Amino acid sequence: MAKAILDQNTVLPNGERLVFDMKNWCGTACCIAGWTNVLIPDDKNARQDEHDLFAAERKLGLTRTQALELFSPALTIPYSDVTPQQAADVLLHLADTGSVDWGELKNPLGPPGLKAEGHPTFPRGKRRSARR
Repeated sequence: MAKAILDQNTVLPNGERLVFDMKNWCGTACCIAGWTNVLIPDDKNARQDEHDLFAAERKLGLTRTQALELFSPALTIPYSDVTPQQAADVLLHLADTGSVDWGELKNPLGPPGLKAEGHPTFPRGKRRSARR
């Protein structure tokens, strides 16, 4: 994944080049989770209504903690400023050590709140509808 993000040579079936861009969250192929879901096809373990982040977590064999730290870190810079090199470095460190380390980009205090700029929130499991 790190090599693909660094090379920026992935071309989609429609001929469009895939560009790394962390300002877009889920539903796109531009963040680490999105690149994972584009480059690693679904397998027999795929669930039909699985959220993009959970699919990428499964495909990369991550724990929930690793996935949250990788896909939605609290950064000291805007997510849109994360470079392909920085993302690749984090992925390579994860592959070597099993831990996610955004280094100086990581906010040691964590996000100011769930609605912090660039900090995604996403539902866990299926949505339930109220019935009367």
